[in-house]
Amino acid sequence: MRDGFAFTGPLPIRMKLLYDLNSLRPPRSGVGYYTQHLLEGLFDRDDVEELGGWIGSNYYDRSGVTDLISGHDALEAGAQFSEGLKASLLRAARSLPGVYHGRTVWRRIKSASLRAEYARRGFIYHETNFVASPYAGPSVVTIHDLSHHHFPKFHPQAAVDYLDRNLPDTLKQVCKVIAVSEYTRRDTIEVYGLPEDKVVAIPLGVEPCFQPHREEECESVLADLGLRYRGFILSVCTLQPRKNLPRLVSAFSKLPADMRDAFPLVLIGADGWMNTALLRDIERLAQAKQAILPGYVPRETLLKLYASAAVFAYPSLFEGFGLPVAEAMASGVAVLTSNTTSLPEVAAGAALEVDPHSIDDIEAGLERLLNNEALRATLIAKGLARASQLTWDTTVRRTYDVYRSIAA
Repeated sequence: MRDGFAFTGPLPIRMKLLYDLNSLRPPRSGVGYYTQHLLEGLFDRDDVEELGGWIGSNYYDRSGVTDLISGHDALEAGAQFSEGLKASLLRAARSLPGVYHGRTVWRRIKSASLRAEYARRGFIYHETNFVASPYAGPSVVTIHDLSHHHFPKFHPQAAVDYLDRNLPDTLKQVCKVIAVSEYTRRDTIEVYGLPEDKVVAIPLGVEPCFQPHREEECESVLADLGLRYRGFILSVCTLQPRKNLPRLVSAFSKLPADMRDAFPLVLIGADGWMNTALLRDIERLAQAKQAILPGYVPRETLLKLYASAAVFAYPSLFEGFGLPVAEAMASGVAVLTSNTTSLPEVAAGAALEVDPHSIDDIEAGLERLLNNEALRATLIAKGLARASQLTWDTTVRRTYDVYRSIAA
């Protein structure tokens, strides 16, 4: 009893949270956006006492993290050894033997004293990007997929070697492992022999900006690309082997010519690797005005393209989650995706599933959707309902529950 008030239970734990913020550097990847949404959700919680992180030897408090996310804070010279390189040169350098490992070791050296200080102060460290730095306090790691293990040929060898060398130690170090899907949870447990209760599945969320748009809202975007509303097949991904674009393009090429003319294939995403033959095939279709390859597009353009497509096609060979599928469903478009890995879990019966290894199955799925407006309408309704269940608020809340479980 104190001042007439009786305490009926323990006081709520107020968390002090620490993050490696390197994934927020531009150009921001999928892991970077995961980190961003997680941090933005935690900013609003009254039970977070302190929140911050590091890049190199520099510590960023809550306001500094906000500036990093918004892009208002330019990284100080010397914050990491790669500063000043253009993005294209940096991507090339990362694939060179020894550079990938050396860059990470350098970051760890520069942040070592900082990490030691915040461990002493009782911060929980969450590594959002696979490999955790050594830490003397409680820690958590997020695993997004194990494609490097199952399909090493789909990745630069330096990245595969780095994960093979360091991920097992990370999984021993941390108190809890967050997997972005139940599929990835089971995969991580089986591949690395982890206890069942050490790994928890927490799905990703869909940003509210992914939503249906009326035809008149999309007219200018579509006019710029020579497209019509509900008159094209869309796929959004980096042009790299895991996304299975060669089979998608081959399947599209087998559609009747009048269908290809009426529903051209639009591929949105950055140039990747091992795609020379793919680009040749796309160019052949582009010359016939049956394919468009705009590369990366502004966010507002992407949102309108999602909402304008007749079909969103994502027959990926391997995913840890498959966020584009959820984003497409939230945008009100019928989805065709793979019947493997995490994708059936994400779609949850709201997409047409095909065998990603079968060109004929992909082609049949595309033709079925394009010929059946009623089926598309059914999948759109189911997709909107499914996407509404995938929110960043839920992701943040369940992640915070993990923090509480290791702080207790």
